[in-house]
Amino acid sequence: MSTAIALTIGCGTVVGANATPAAADAGGPTELTTAGQACAAQAPGPYLSPELLNDADAVVLKGSWTEAPQSADPQADFQVWDVTRPDEPQQWRDGIDQRNGWVYIQLEDRARQLDGVTYAWRVRVLDGTATSPWSDTCYFTIDRTGGPAAAVASTTYPSGGWDNVGGGVGAPGDFNFTSASDDTVSYRYRFYSGETGGDDDYSTAPATSLGGSATVSWTPTGSGYHSVTVYAVDRAGNWSDQTVYEFWVRETRPSVFSSAYPDWSTNLDYGVGVPGAFEFTANVPGTQSLAWRIDGGGPSGSVAADADGKAVAMIAPTRAGRQTLYVRSVTSDGATHPERAYTFVVDNAPRVTGDLDRGVIIGSSLQFHLAPRMPNVTSYLYWQRSHNGNETDQKTVLAAGADGTADLTWTATNENRDTQALLVQSRSADGTLSEPRFISISVWDASPYVTRSGGDVLGSTATFTARTEMANVAEYEVLLNRDPATRQVLPAAADGTVSFRYTLNKRGYTYVTVVARNAAGVQTGEGGTSWSVTDSPLVVSTDFPSSGSGRIAPGTFTFKSRQPGAVKYAYQLPGAEGTVAAAADGTATITWTPPDSGNHTLYLKSLTADGVESMQTYHSFYVAPDPLTVTSVSPASVAAGGVRTLTVTGSGFHQEARVTVTPKGGAALTATVRSVSADHRTLTAEVDLTSAAVGKASVSVRPDDWSDAVSLADAFSITGAQIQSVTAPTITGTVAVGATVSASTGQWNPAATTYTYQWAADGTAISGATGATYLVPASRLGKRLSVTVTATKPGYSSAQATSTATAPVATGAAPQATVKPTITGTARVGQTVQATTGTWEPAADSYRYEWRVNGVRTGITTSTLKLTAGMSDKVVTVIVSAVKAGHADGRATSAPVTVRA
Repeated sequence: MSTAIALTIGCGTVVGANATPAAADAGGPTELTTAGQACAAQAPGPYLSPELLNDADAVVLKGSWTEAPQSADPQADFQVWDVTRPDEPQQWRDGIDQRNGWVYIQLEDRARQLDGVTYAWRVRVLDGTATSPWSDTCYFTIDRTGGPAAAVASTTYPSGGWDNVGGGVGAPGDFNFTSASDDTVSYRYRFYSGETGGDDDYSTAPATSLGGSATVSWTPTGSGYHSVTVYAVDRAGNWSDQTVYEFWVRETRPSVFSSAYPDWSTNLDYGVGVPGAFEFTANVPGTQSLAWRIDGGGPSGSVAADADGKAVAMIAPTRAGRQTLYVRSVTSDGATHPERAYTFVVDNAPRVTGDLDRGVIIGSSLQFHLAPRMPNVTSYLYWQRSHNGNETDQKTVLAAGADGTADLTWTATNENRDTQALLVQSRSADGTLSEPRFISISVWDASPYVTRSGGDVLGSTATFTARTEMANVAEYEVLLNRDPATRQVLPAAADGTVSFRYTLNKRGYTYVTVVARNAAGVQTGEGGTSWSVTDSPLVVSTDFPSSGSGRIAPGTFTFKSRQPGAVKYAYQLPGAEGTVAAAADGTATITWTPPDSGNHTLYLKSLTADGVESMQTYHSFYVAPDPLTVTSVSPASVAAGGVRTLTVTGSGFHQEARVTVTPKGGAALTATVRSVSADHRTLTAEVDLTSAAVGKASVSVRPDDWSDAVSLADAFSITGAQIQSVTAPTITGTVAVGATVSASTGQWNPAATTYTYQWAADGTAISGATGATYLVPASRLGKRLSVTVTATKPGYSSAQATSTATAPVATGAAPQATVKPTITGTARVGQTVQATTGTWEPAADSYRYEWRVNGVRTGITTSTLKLTAGMSDKVVTVIVSAVKAGHADGRATSAPVTVRA
């Protein structure tokens, strides 16, 4: 099901939401689960790490609603809230799975599922106009972090370097894990040994209590460097930071050495029943003897150690093949210590000499001499192993001579050419078999090497020569394109080679395959050669050769057909394509002028009368650029003040050329190349001369960023031009403080495209007054206003015109009271009342007050009035005057109040 978008809303906008969510009413969704766990009715609920829950990294809330739906699309309405902020629930909505009645949502918004926060949730169903009761309230806590690394300690195996070795091989030790977090429930750990490697998986040790420690016992099976990697795991399943505890284990197993029976190797001077010396060196102080045994029921024994803990045991293996010798130290107190495992191989396979480590050509043989390495050998068995590891079921028996030796000849044939090795066993008179001897074999299949001359063109004949390294070759079998009709079986020449011919009647990819056989019928691998037979036309051009270079000038190409029945040619060149008829001799000629220098390709096909096309010819060639020259620039005179077009004549121009114009005494101006003529002798460019100095100007053309420019001094002249004022600008509007006046642009010849403004008061520019309108402030009272308009047009110098000054700025209109002043306070003798200012448009800078009793001025001009006995039963009013700079004063009278005794 899809996940709804979380909306954080106030409780007042969610029907049924309360500051403290109420208990469920009957009829709401049931069977509630949080991330698959049963609803926790109290905080904090289960601790959850969303990243560990599912691929969506989301907490899944789920419930059951079994009522029959009343609408086509009932909705599950989930509320989720931080328990410390119950009045700010999140709202999540999604459809209901009506097949099984599940209400379901995934809380995928990480920003609304914050680490360390305990959340509560509930759900109801919105079914058309009906709303179900809320479900029960469930709780959960988000926990995304695993906390700090655990500590590790061991008395038996203390942490440290090789100089702090503890315990020993086979000696168990306890490792104590402690956590810095009070949220730890278990520990995940894995031991590693520099000698034996490490466990593939981590093991788990439960904590003694929440946040408690754990102790594990571990017994090393190797010596030297070791480590244990530990993570503390919290209630949500998060792993802490990693701890790697490193320690060293003491070696308690003996050392073993034998040159007679070397570790994991063989010594052909020793074998079954032949005693060899094994040197033992104890690594445990006080070793009195060293006990040894060979696995698989082999011999065993004990040998006394000298004062240095060393001993030598003469041991005669009783069987062939790989076996393991186990040796342990025995101290004077009778204690035994861990065993050392020493693996060696007893080799009784036959000794092989002869053509070893040599490759063999198919049809040839290898010679081997076999000598026994076990008693009473009467025969040998040998068989083959292929490169895919398979071995033949059939074993060949070779009788031994009276001295037990035999000579083996092995010939490489087609049946055994995949052999990788021979395996040879000796067999005694009683049928005992030795271990097999592996003889590496490499067979070269001697595939013939083929050379060709001719045959590149349809209808021509190719001559081939084939040779092989196989000895005594008798014949060759050849095929053209694996067509059985072309099969030839040819005898080999005296030198073992063969020559043959084919006439090519098919164009395109073509190949010859060749095998050789000797008189015994042994066949080599398949050799051959491939090439392409073409009927594409030839191209001849002295003007545009495929080697050397042409030039930008008309030149010719001559076409010659190699397709039977060709009557015309179809060609394509840069800027030119079409067809041309073949002459009586089958040739045709076209003329072409290169549009540009550089590398070019001619694509050419011939066609028969019925439209059959030949293969395509690609004739690639290079055209050298003409030398760059600049001879003239037009027009001879150009007005400054805008973008102008120049025409430059010369040679060697390209669209990528860099053109600059430099006025005398001015900076260089970059021009934009707009067009280049087909013969590269005319170039048009645009240059912006808006701010260019008047006078002579030079023009430079540079072919690219790396080449030198070619310049023409005094190439043309730059003249000036200025826009003219026809009618001066005017000022309209009321010229008074607080009013807005406007400026017209005036009239210009030619018409300008942009205008700028500068207002002035009594001829002095007003800072910041640069718009087409001006709001007159009080500071301009009595001054005369004017405006200067600057007109601009591309290609012309800008010009200015100033308006006629206005009459002096008049006083602005008086402020008007939008809310009249009032008298506040108790209107009783002995009390003081207060006047409010009211509200004015525009706002006043200050106010004046005039109090009147029964309409008579009192002479009091403060904002307050003390009521005297003489004012008893009389009417009091206040007149407020609004004062604003540059404006007439505004006046407003309050409503009257009657003074009581």
